[in-house]
Amino acid sequence: MKELPRFIFTAATMISVAVLILTACTKEGPQGPAGPTGNNGKDANSNCVQCHNWSDSLVTKIFQYNASQHVTGSTVFEGKQVECAPCHTSQGFIECLSTGAFKTAAPYNDAAPVNCRTCHQIHKSYSSKDWALTTTAPFRAFYDSTIIIDLATNGGSSNLCGRCHQAMPAFPKLSNPTSMDDTLEPFTNLWGPHHGTQSLILAGKGAFEIGTAPFRSTDHKDTASCTTCHQAVAQGNYVGGHTLRMNNAKVGNNITACKQCHAGATSFDVNGKQTEIKVLYNNLKVKLAVANMLDTNTMLLNVKFYKQKQLAVYWNFMMVDADRSMGVHNYLYTHDMLQSGINYMNSIGF
Repeated sequence: MKELPRFIFTAATMISVAVLILTACTKEGPQGPAGPTGNNGKDANSNCVQCHNWSDSLVTKIFQYNASQHVTGSTVFEGKQVECAPCHTSQGFIECLSTGAFKTAAPYNDAAPVNCRTCHQIHKSYSSKDWALTTTAPFRAFYDSTIIIDLATNGGSSNLCGRCHQAMPAFPKLSNPTSMDDTLEPFTNLWGPHHGTQSLILAGKGAFEIGTAPFRSTDHKDTASCTTCHQAVAQGNYVGGHTLRMNNAKVGNNITACKQCHAGATSFDVNGKQTEIKVLYNNLKVKLAVANMLDTNTMLLNVKFYKQKQLAVYWNFMMVDADRSMGVHNYLYTHDMLQSGINYMNSIGF
């Protein structure tokens, strides 16, 4: 018999060795140490499935939130401005929540919009506790840091929303807002309370009381929270739930929350109060326009010198305009803000 060629013998030998190695590697080795224990006393993975389970709960929240104004109306580009980042970026909000400052230490170039982690303690405990809010504590008002706002109903959940949904300070500040003599010239046509004054209106704060009596206030803040109404029973991704929307053209007003207290409600215009506020709002709007204060095309201030009391009237009007609830958040406070402004404009001939 002929001798096998050397390369065949060598190849066969190498294959045999490889088979032996693979066989050895497939043998079960000794059991390793136990994995990490979750907060519930079981394995860590069982923590995760408290949220990441087979239900559609998490998917539903994301589906709804993606239709919210926080997402569709995002202005996260303002993260490059340290004064804007605390409300317009998730990182800025968390930073200022920790520092207590009204602006971030530096701009955020890779800014994230407001998202799950902004409002919830996501992946802090890797359990259902991650749904807890990042804060429920009272907060200082932007327009005056000596003012503390506490929307304590429902465990203070509205304090989370209120940190951003409040008036920004305007410069120059009014030093004597009831004066009909002292004058000021705003630096810009953007002068005013900025946007999102809802928490202040709800709390009955932030307006200049220029009338003869203190402004009154309804008790919505003591009977309902932001989530009571804005997260009422959802209809798809149109209203309610994590959409945070109260109305949509396809489904109309989400009055489910209203009916908890106003059983006969068929719209937000309960007992005609919203209609009443709209009349006052439009009345004052016309007067400000006739006085050449308000540009009704842009809804911005015409820059020139004004009596401080006139600017106080304008500030109050823009507080109502930015609130957008037309009295729902605080009917009496809103009524008195507008009526006092109308009375003043009447007194100077408008």
